[in-house]
Amino acid sequence: VNWYGAHMKQMVMNGLDAAPLEDIAGNVSDLGFNCVRLPYSIEMLSDSAVVPHPRETLAANRDLQGLTPLQVFDRTVDALTRRGIWIVLNNHVSAARWCCSLLDGEGLWYTRGYNETQWLQSLAFMAARYRANALVVGFDLRNELRPSELGEPLWASGSPEE
Repeated sequence: VNWYGAHMKQMVMNGLDAAPLEDIAGNVSDLGFNCVRLPYSIEMLSDSAVVPHPRETLAANRDLQGLTPLQVFDRTVDALTRRGIWIVLNNHVSAARWCCSLLDGEGLWYTRGYNETQWLQSLAFMAARYRANALVVGFDLRNELRPSELGEPLWASGSPEE
């Protein structure tokens, strides 16, 4: 399952406006799924990040209103892993937004707003944050690498011989 939303401007998973987090996590488990990919943005990790319009975005989760995006993400990880569901963290984008086009500036692991060092720091931060949770089992280091205004993703030198 891919439970998206936290990487977008709302900075929390989709559906939390319509159903309680515990119910959604329960439904994922009841349907027999055993792994959820949770996309996030580097922006949502900032100490100054807030959930925009929490009364609407978290309408079915009053207990989550007032929390930071990262705290809501923590609660989501907890709700899923308490049910034995594995988590794959996914650094989807740097700036909180919809992606993925050749023009969004998010095609590489670094962007105009977030450099490579910030990307590496965000990965280390998330790995350390969930290190003690044995059900956080994987990391999608970056979503859909593609050409960007800053260049093209190349492995080695890009030579056909390599």
